Amino acid sequence: MGWFRRRRDPQDANEILRQYNEAEAVRLAALANGVTTTREETAFVSAAGGAAQLAVEDVFTITGRGQVATGTVTTGTIRVGDAVVVLRDGAPVADTEITGIEMFRKHADAASAGTMIGVLLRGRTDVARGDVIRVASSG
Repeated sequence: MGWFRRRRDPQDANEILRQYNEAEAVRLAALANGVTTTREETAFVSAAGGAAQLAVEDVFTITGRGQVATGTVTTGTIRVGDAVVVLRDGAPVADTEITGIEMFRKHADAASAGTMIGVLLRGRTDVARGDVIRVASSG
């Protein structure tokens, strides 16, 4: 069991690194042969199978702005405008959208894994410490 009663990702960090190195080797080989790839063709490796996640550590409300959830981005990249799902004990609790990101008193458009951030959420959302905010799949 991981923190906040979440299951740990079954993939080992070495396996993720191996997958990344293989994808990077293919990309570099293609560049060496003069083949360029578009952004849509590029595959990114993520520990969560592609879904960006934020582990919620605190939640509060800013008068006139809305609800803010703070925590650490555990996987992927979270961006302003992303549609997200709030998960509690692995079950979806609410759907919302990220309307702002702030880290260390500076506004940002995106935040990647390992970064401590605060996200401003659209509307009143049922979010609590220990929840996970995951970017909704686009398909």
